[in-house]
Amino acid sequence: MKKVVVTGANGHVGYSITKLLVERGYDVRATVRDANDSTKTAHLNALGVEIVEADLLRPETLAPVMEGRDGLFQVAAVYRSWARDPQREIIDPSIIGGINALRTAHAAGIERVVFTSSTAAIGRAGPGGAPLTEAEWNDASRHPYSYAKTKAERRAWTFAEENNLDLVVINPTAVIGPNFHRHTPSTAPYRALLRGELHRIPPIVYGLVDARDVAMGHVLAYETRQASGRHILCTECLPAEELVNLVHKIDPEIKIPTRHAALWQVRMLARLEQVRSWFGREPKFTPETVREYLGKPTNYDCSKARRELGWRPLPIQQTVRDTLEWVREHPKLL
Repeated sequence: MKKVVVTGANGHVGYSITKLLVERGYDVRATVRDANDSTKTAHLNALGVEIVEADLLRPETLAPVMEGRDGLFQVAAVYRSWARDPQREIIDPSIIGGINALRTAHAAGIERVVFTSSTAAIGRAGPGGAPLTEAEWNDASRHPYSYAKTKAERRAWTFAEENNLDLVVINPTAVIGPNFHRHTPSTAPYRALLRGELHRIPPIVYGLVDARDVAMGHVLAYETRQASGRHILCTECLPAEELVNLVHKIDPEIKIPTRHAALWQVRMLARLEQVRSWFGREPKFTPETVREYLGKPTNYDCSKARRELGWRPLPIQQTVRDTLEWVREHPKLL
């Protein structure tokens, strides 16, 4: 039986990986930042895994976690687009925390590390909307989350090469699907749709993937000995209009918007949200988010994951349906 560590195991991706590993007979040590917070550990306790407290910014808490383990799934990161102090709250946890985890794993003799990155570290699409591959990097971005994911993965590869660490990276698009216990920027739009709060269709193309398929991609990357490098995971890229129409097809009772928001309107609203943030309100989105994601083509080539890992995602209709049902079935998410 393989003994592995999953960091950030209470998050959407971390929990989905932990659940799949348990189902496949792994001995999982799951890390959280506060093991005494039952709201963040109840779902992990139900899996019967060993839950340990660890803070990636405090390396001394990581050494006992890695001891006696064969593999590491380095998932923990902050998935937010805005913070009052982006460096401290978003960037450092990903970059410094990621390297601390790799350094400690290497010192403990861990055999293989699967590192959760993102297509935020790759970009949106090539010229004319051409699909991007694992060869691309989003180095020019200054969006806090994209910057953090790009730099964290860059530093992870540098560390792995300098220390001969067996590292494999997973780059998922926006993760939806079931098995989350608090909303992320990727799942929040489905709550808005169910509440009837989305009044206009935004000028965005969503790259989507199911958390269950992201978990499978991670586990296949760990189990496939010849796996190497980066692996994009994307089920499908859908313009917002196609996505809301799919939601309506799944459930005609859901009120969907029919009017489109122009990019200039979204930019103006983002500036207004930014001003409001100066007075203590968290913005719904920021000018940086608009520049990074809206009004741009989005397209990815997932052939490497299919070819090298044998990755086969669920149909996007099933993923969207299961996301909506999960939110409905958990009142605290609605």
